[in-house]
Amino acid sequence: MLTTSRGIEEKTFEQWQDDALSSVLSVTLNDSNPKRSGRFYLKGAAEELREEGASVLISTATLERVLVARLDEDAVVTSGVSVFDYLLSCWRAVHTVVGNLYGARGKGLNPSVREARVQVMRNAQELLISYMGLALQFPDMFPQTGRLGRAIMADALLADSDSDALAGLLPDMLTQLATRFTDDGLPEVIAPIVSELGLRALLRTNHSMLQPGFRQILAALDTLTTNNQIAQAVPHMSTFDPIDCAGRRIQTGTALGPFLALSGFPSSDESIVQVYYADAPERSRQGCEALHGGLRTTVQFLQTALFEIVNRLVRSSAEERKLTLQLTLRTLATNALRSGMQVDMTKVVDDGFADNLASVWLRLSEPFTNDPGLKRIDRIDPDWVMLRAMRDTQTGGLDDEQCQISTYWRELTRVNADKELADAYLERRLKEEEEKSLSNNSTATPGFIPDCFFTTAAALHIGTISTMTRYKDMLKRIRRFEDDIERIGGAPELLSPMQRAGLPIVMQRWKDQLQTMRREKCALDAQLLDPRRLTNAMVFYRLLMCFLLRQVDSRGEFPYQPFFMPGESNETQLPAEKWCMLPEFLIEDVIEFMVFNTVYAPDTLIDSAAQVGRGGSNGDMGLRTFDDILPLFVVTFLARPKYIRNPYLKAKLVDILHMLTYRDPREDDDYVDTLGGNIPGKLRLHPSIDQFQSSLDENSLARVFLVPALLRFYVDIEQTGASSQFYDKFNIRYYIARTLRALWARHPRYVEATRRFFLQSIVGSADSNKATGETTTGSVSRDQRVIEEFVARLMTDTTYLLDESLSKLVVIRDIEKRQDEQRGRVDRPEPATSPIIANTDTNTSGEGNDEGNDENEDDGDDASRLQDAERMAQSYVSLAHETVHMLAFLSRLVPRPFQAGEVVGRLAAMLNYNLDQLAGPKCSNLRVRDMQQRFSFNPRVLLSELTSVYVHLGLPANDMPSDEDTQAIKRFVMSVAADDRSYSTALFDKAYDILERRSLKDEHSLQRLRDFVHSCQEGKVDSDAMEFLESKAPDKYLDPLLASLMTDPVRLPTSDNVMDLAVIKGQLLSDPRDPFNRAPLTVDMLEPLPELKKEISEWRDRMLQERHNSSQ
Repeated sequence: MLTTSRGIEEKTFEQWQDDALSSVLSVTLNDSNPKRSGRFYLKGAAEELREEGASVLISTATLERVLVARLDEDAVVTSGVSVFDYLLSCWRAVHTVVGNLYGARGKGLNPSVREARVQVMRNAQELLISYMGLALQFPDMFPQTGRLGRAIMADALLADSDSDALAGLLPDMLTQLATRFTDDGLPEVIAPIVSELGLRALLRTNHSMLQPGFRQILAALDTLTTNNQIAQAVPHMSTFDPIDCAGRRIQTGTALGPFLALSGFPSSDESIVQVYYADAPERSRQGCEALHGGLRTTVQFLQTALFEIVNRLVRSSAEERKLTLQLTLRTLATNALRSGMQVDMTKVVDDGFADNLASVWLRLSEPFTNDPGLKRIDRIDPDWVMLRAMRDTQTGGLDDEQCQISTYWRELTRVNADKELADAYLERRLKEEEEKSLSNNSTATPGFIPDCFFTTAAALHIGTISTMTRYKDMLKRIRRFEDDIERIGGAPELLSPMQRAGLPIVMQRWKDQLQTMRREKCALDAQLLDPRRLTNAMVFYRLLMCFLLRQVDSRGEFPYQPFFMPGESNETQLPAEKWCMLPEFLIEDVIEFMVFNTVYAPDTLIDSAAQVGRGGSNGDMGLRTFDDILPLFVVTFLARPKYIRNPYLKAKLVDILHMLTYRDPREDDDYVDTLGGNIPGKLRLHPSIDQFQSSLDENSLARVFLVPALLRFYVDIEQTGASSQFYDKFNIRYYIARTLRALWARHPRYVEATRRFFLQSIVGSADSNKATGETTTGSVSRDQRVIEEFVARLMTDTTYLLDESLSKLVVIRDIEKRQDEQRGRVDRPEPATSPIIANTDTNTSGEGNDEGNDENEDDGDDASRLQDAERMAQSYVSLAHETVHMLAFLSRLVPRPFQAGEVVGRLAAMLNYNLDQLAGPKCSNLRVRDMQQRFSFNPRVLLSELTSVYVHLGLPANDMPSDEDTQAIKRFVMSVAADDRSYSTALFDKAYDILERRSLKDEHSLQRLRDFVHSCQEGKVDSDAMEFLESKAPDKYLDPLLASLMTDPVRLPTSDNVMDLAVIKGQLLSDPRDPFNRAPLTVDMLEPLPELKKEISEWRDRMLQERHNSSQ
């Protein structure tokens, strides 16, 4: 002890050290009076030091022995505090001493003395931090009585720094903890803290967006990861990506899972539906938007916080980036079923988790997606699946130990390759890369941009796109419920007495379910229709569309240079292998996302930020998503259908075109040679429709390729591979017809493009294109076959659709008439029934039924049949109207393909049959109550356009027809007149009377119809002459299928039979096989027989001359 000049005794450094360390540790080695000092006497440690002859003053040298003694079992039990609590309080005490030394209390000290004392405290801090880390990592290392360190740290992280002193010290403590354990097990030190925060995040009070707790949870994790060393350690935690954690368990079994599971989706938080949107169905649209705004702001805060956290992990270093990528890719791989049908949602991550994951990766991709010029698109390697997803980390890939990532990407459907080809390609490329790496002694791997690009695309596929699909399914269920409730509530008298008795209970249950679904729908609206969210995704899909177009660009320089349409694929020229091996979902998701926006959020399509990305505000506009890229994308893959294997995707492209060139059918006023006829009504269309059509008009490739592509696809869609392909093709062809109708009405260039395409079947070479100065859009010979098949398909569809439409209307009329008679009145509510209600009748034995019950059952059967007939009529009538309109329009524009010998006979018979249905004796059976409003059925327009086809094909379009045109017209007229089943002059007279009486045609058109009828009367004479010839002709002159006189005989090399060219061509249009032995047969295989043709011609002329002479 020293004495100062003032007589004050001053402690030596050793005495101060002992006193200071004893104070911060609350212990003493001096047994003089420990109770008075409030310090715990470490008797055992003191005795050991005395025995060793050492000083009992606590120093830096003996500090760890003293600390361990304090943590001894007896000491802990005596003190009653947990190990971590004690260490934390000591650390805080040291922090205070250091602060005092640098503060006012330390100003009077000699600087060297102060620094020596500070160093003692620093050493004590380092030791305490070491044992705090050990206590976190190994909680059983010392006896515990009280809260574990993980809970204490979580509380501190969750506490408000203004109200909790420790919360304010956390940054310093975390820095010291990270510094001490870097390279010495830091990941496992912080893992318990992250896990504890995750457990807190799963608590109801913290998991709901309606409670403030989730904000504190995110703030705590944010505080933790703000430290760069900790952020770098997080991906190395054993809980970060445990390999045995898959599917739904990832939400709770991984370090970040509970935080990514925080969400505003109803599947993540039931209170969103039950509380927040409880009265949403009763609110106005503005009221719902107000609710949406509040929830969207909260979710935006959540997703921004999650992005900041994950971004720190990704930006730490290449190793941490790889681990974060692996976690994401494995999560997507083990939750791939989310994108399937009828998935068990309890086995996969919920919508909120998947959406948050997609949101994070969308934000990570913004540096290269928001660039208007897409300057880094060339860094995206189309072979990424093979280079990264299919290879393990030792060879520069990302695959996990159990190969879950590689299995997922291997099993994906490819753009244009089956599984066998894809597997062979992957194996070959993997072998090539392995040999390359051995020769170069290095492994070249793509950078973060392609990693981020494909990971984001997969996250959107599993997340956002899958949720959108389920959203659309839910809307269908809501509409079905609404229809059932309306039908049953409007016609309870159609039910049996027992069914009516239980109706109120069943109806209430349905209404309650409907209200719940409507609330859920509102909750999903807030998420899926969020403009911010849709815009972010649109910006990414802008890049994805450009990437896909770049792969097929014939020069491979898009978007840096203008796009060049690739050549057509055939047996010898196939698309590039890398293109064929791309995952199909890349194209599918683009299309699904654009369709979703077109239907539910069209404002996003024309949003300026979505058009060019947020980087386009400095004048660098770049390619616009909606105006430039989308039209090019649609036109390219419709014009080159061989580049996409799945016909469903190509059909979806037609969906987009149809919706973005939409015309309200109620406003149709372009009926062929028909006055009026449109259904009153006005539908306000979104500005995006006119904007898209203007973009098509300005697109040079669309002007050349769009119309031919649609006409070809009309034929190709005959086979989709789906079990419902027979019915699917009608809907797709309806969309094609409506799209073409909109294009034809918009600009004459589309009409001219259609005319040029069909002229190929007349000229028979490329001369028609050369004459007009236009380049061809494909193989002329191929298009000639397409035109022939198009005419055949159009004719077949017209026959089927008209027949189905009219037959369903007859069924509806008969049932409604019978029900009206049974009720004794004509005006009644629309009938309905429901199989669910029918099941409420528990009397299944049939006993106790009287005649009244039998009548009710019959009435119920009628109601069910009526419902089915109405549903089918609504569909078939629209399809039939559009098909007949196309037939009328095209037969006027280019009549020759419809007058070809291989189709003209069937076409004439089809026209006659349907004319008889619309104007013949049975036409009154088509009168159905409110048929125009209920089914959009306008028989007058059908009749007028159908008769226009006769005129277009049966009369010359000008006063100087060519010899070929004259022969074609004569062929059609004779075919009409030769149809003994339906043709009659009286039928045409009846049709004429209706057209004139209803003012459906002007006088000039009516006169042309009279002229055609006169031509048919003359043609009937020629038809009689043909019958005479056929009755006299030798068998070798007659076609073996139709027994008609051959005019152009050909030999079938597959069976050695001889047939008329027109007959066999017509046969091959529907079935490309030899009709005699079913062997494959094409038109170009047929062998002309010029000698037999000349022989038949001479015989025909001789027989006609003899017939003429005998009649004189």
